[in-house]
Amino acid sequence: MSEQRKTEALLYDIRQGTVPREMMLLAAKGLLPFSQDQVLPILLAFAGGADEELRALSRKTLADYPATILADYADRAGAEDLDLLADCTEDPAVLERMALAPGASDALLQALASRAPEGVQGVIVTNQARILACPAILDALQANPALSPDIRRRITELREEFFGEKKAFVPSLSDDEAKDLGISAEQYMDLFESFHLDALPEDQLFSVIHIPEGEMNDEEQTLFQRVIKMSVPEKIELALKGSGEARGLLMNDSNKLVKEAVIKSPKITEPEICFVASSRSIDEECLRMIGSDRKWVRKYTVVRNLCFNPKTPVGITLSLLPRLTKKDLKDLGREKNVPDPVRTSAHRLYLTRMQT
Repeated sequence: MSEQRKTEALLYDIRQGTVPREMMLLAAKGLLPFSQDQVLPILLAFAGGADEELRALSRKTLADYPATILADYADRAGAEDLDLLADCTEDPAVLERMALAPGASDALLQALASRAPEGVQGVIVTNQARILACPAILDALQANPALSPDIRRRITELREEFFGEKKAFVPSLSDDEAKDLGISAEQYMDLFESFHLDALPEDQLFSVIHIPEGEMNDEEQTLFQRVIKMSVPEKIELALKGSGEARGLLMNDSNKLVKEAVIKSPKITEPEICFVASSRSIDEECLRMIGSDRKWVRKYTVVRNLCFNPKTPVGITLSLLPRLTKKDLKDLGREKNVPDPVRTSAHRLYLTRMQT
């Protein structure tokens, strides 16, 4: 038997587990004197096998492999090895090569699309031949929690160009929803149209929601997964009609119109407005909207939160100072985080009050 056939037979026996245990452990550690193309299939087979010790050792060995070697192997690997490799690496460079590999199955591309980082998303969305052959890849990509606005836009374009799915968003309001909001359908349509979404550029049709700090419970996670798939018009409708939990999540959206929709919601409550008025991560325009709304500036806590918030436009804060108590004027006059005109004006007004 030739040396090549002996090597092939030994490699087969190792994968089948018919060699001594010590040799299998050496193989799992990558210590046998074989080429990468001979060793990697064994490591991947062990990594996906039932033997706990061999699986742990081989995964550790694969984790130490240079990404360039794994990426090169992906180019020529078969579907089975690619499936195993996908379970052993999160390296973007390797995932990109796997997404382009001739041996990649449709099922693998769907799995990658559902969890890939932005760079890999771009590789998948530009592979139009595979998408046309398997449209489910687009569905998996669109469900990716890390989907970027640019990739979401490109998905929309692909659906329109190749699958005829172009749909304009049309707001709606049922009788029950109108009763819940306390406004008529006509008033709701006027409110929705006030955002002038017909002038929204295509590259702003989708936006990102910054994940709130802290862990989300199951209900919040379900809501988050639903909202991240929405376009800006859909988010605005949810902000106007949705629950308090939805409004709280949408306040973390990157699009200003979505945040403004939260503020304009007929369902928003005083505690929510108080929280927003004190937030230092909110857009100034949202604070200006609250400070210009007679309904909310009648609430002392809202006024106080706006005045002590350094993000509130100075003009709004100065107009609200006369509504503050002496104690709050005194404290605001000493507050170092607010703009100088606010601090100075608060101190002067406090001194004037003390003389009366």
